Amino acid sequence: MSLDSPTIAILGAGPIGLESALYGRFLGYDVHVYEREEIGFHVLQWGHVEWFTPFGMNHSPLAYAAIEAQDADWESPSEDAQLTGREYVEQFLRPLAETDLLAESLHLQTEVISIGRADVTKGNFGEAWDRGNSPFRLLLRDKQGRESVADADIVIDATGVYGQPRYLGRGGLPAIGERQLAHAIDYRLPQVSNDPPSKFAGCKTLVVGGGYSAATSIIALAKLAEFDPETRITWVVRNPKGEDGPLKNIPHDPLIHRVALTDAANRLAVEEGNRVQYLPGKSVEEICLAENSASFEVILCGRNAEEDATSISCDFILGHTGFRPDCTLFDELQVQLCYVTEGPTRLASHLLQEQGGDCMNQKIPPADLLTTSEPNFYILGNKSYGRDANFLLSLGFEQIRLVYSQISGDAELNLYQSIQIDAI
Repeated sequence: MSLDSPTIAILGAGPIGLESALYGRFLGYDVHVYEREEIGFHVLQWGHVEWFTPFGMNHSPLAYAAIEAQDADWESPSEDAQLTGREYVEQFLRPLAETDLLAESLHLQTEVISIGRADVTKGNFGEAWDRGNSPFRLLLRDKQGRESVADADIVIDATGVYGQPRYLGRGGLPAIGERQLAHAIDYRLPQVSNDPPSKFAGCKTLVVGGGYSAATSIIALAKLAEFDPETRITWVVRNPKGEDGPLKNIPHDPLIHRVALTDAANRLAVEEGNRVQYLPGKSVEEICLAENSASFEVILCGRNAEEDATSISCDFILGHTGFRPDCTLFDELQVQLCYVTEGPTRLASHLLQEQGGDCMNQKIPPADLLTTSEPNFYILGNKSYGRDANFLLSLGFEQIRLVYSQISGDAELNLYQSIQIDAI
């Protein structure tokens, strides 16, 4: 596919959305970025947490060159810096968004409600309808509730998955009462530390989930308990007890921060004398508010349901069971999704064949796997992986390169190779 001068709509102003826009602007395309909140909004939701990966893996030479050209006094983080989410936004994403290349392309506080085609509907199927030649139509809404429309030749969905948490109940279903109490459950990574004084200090907290987000909260809560011995933590993990603990040790893991997190969390789970009550092989069956109290009563169950039922009380619930993509944006498009991951089918099939491998060992897929069943509609970044948590920003940058090689019709196009940066 090649369009001489397409208008490109990009959804989301996070790392992949901004990078996608930057690549398009370098090529001279008319680019519009629509962001419901602010620059790097999802990253700021875990702004106090450090990345696993160093800064050198989380930026492209293109972005680096754009900021340096705009501001000669910009102080770049070092390539091996382990930035927090907030530091990454403040020291890198915002300066990138303020460059002349991007500033006028940004439509912040503007939510994309729905995407369709101007001249055909979802039900119009077959070559006779020529869907690729009908422009996309985007329904927009600003913070004042005013609605408008915009057209585009190409749409790139880079909205991520962080806004759509997965449920805590058995089999991935909502636990009884969970939907009614979702407003009181923290599905993201809260600030736990005791500076300023933590609301978790001296309280009972239930952490649900067996991944790195859960491990991050467990370690932070355990540190808090060192200062306030009344702090109590229960860690519920759906999978049975592992040999080393809830997290798998990755042989020869090059990410030293991930190694440290895994080791520390596993020790807290399995060693006696810790303030962490570790309950593997359990799911949340029911959540309700305790009578005349703001605390929770939670029923846990195992694979034998009622025989394994356990009841606990807690003041806070941290739901760290992962996230899933919000696909309602493109309900009116013909986008085929994987029934396992909810990612675009072609890429998902490739990723499932590599299931079990670590994110650091993934291979860049062929460019055609990034196309969807809807012409000129792309899903990039974390959302392209659906429920698969093995995404890395460096993989997203390669996705962008491959997509623009398709848009331009030049299979050899690679701006990352053509940009030379003396500072790196």
